[in-house]
Amino acid sequence: MLELKPLDSPFGRAVHGLEISEGVNRDTCRVLHEALYRHRVLVIKDQTCGEMPYLEFGRQWGEPIPHVIDTHRMLGYPEMLEIGNVTARAKDKLLRNSAAFWHTDQAYDADPATTTMLYARKVPELGGETLVVDMKAAYDDLDAATKQKIDGLKAKHLYGATSGRGGEEPTRALNKAQAAATPPTLHPLVRPHTVTGQKALYGVAGTAYGIEGIAADDADRLISDLKAHCLQDKFIYEHKYTVGDVALWDTQMTLHSAKPIDLPSGPGTERLLWRISVRGKPAVYQ
Repeated sequence: MLELKPLDSPFGRAVHGLEISEGVNRDTCRVLHEALYRHRVLVIKDQTCGEMPYLEFGRQWGEPIPHVIDTHRMLGYPEMLEIGNVTARAKDKLLRNSAAFWHTDQAYDADPATTTMLYARKVPELGGETLVVDMKAAYDDLDAATKQKIDGLKAKHLYGATSGRGGEEPTRALNKAQAAATPPTLHPLVRPHTVTGQKALYGVAGTAYGIEGIAADDADRLISDLKAHCLQDKFIYEHKYTVGDVALWDTQMTLHSAKPIDLPSGPGTERLLWRISVRGKPAVYQ
């Protein structure tokens, strides 16, 4: 029987009693979708599925997005990524820690991600956590004057534009072909959820580098202030993975960052997660 329990956090739920490898029916999917949209984060515990059942589960949330950096894609499964420190590309520190800065997945795309999920295959004893911010709670906590000021403003986004700031890890620059596929795009600073209609701050770190119609210095200051507001401890959940976790977050309502990780140095130091990010509405809402 499906059971949802609060995480050790102001938001998020652990999900028990579900086996993705057996397939997930439409009614159960709807329960999971509604829970994610209400709680921002779900952690489905104790999973033992292979690539195809996991990918089929991902497709029930939307259209999987092949990453713009094609070398990140999983061999044989281009809609998935291998994240961690055990792959050949992980020898490159920039690639290994390419998500160790605050960002929103695919905010650099005109049609951004709506849900991201990570399936923990190998987990280090120390480190390897993911930090997630509840951006709806952060928006709700703003004073009325700030809400009025930012309502209707559109931020300019570009892949990795502000990674590496404030002690965060930088991400590798795109090559010419990759950059051409992801030109600068605009998204509202306050964005309504495409299913629930609820408002949240959106994409104020990692890719946002300006605001349409506002001088560069003023825009940078406003984005920085909003980011600082969001990164208060009361809005952050830190997830420590165990093997078999499938952690999902609502990318329309969250900001997240990996923690930097070193190369493995022996037993208990390896990290491997399979990532799927999707765009669009789940099939049950079509």
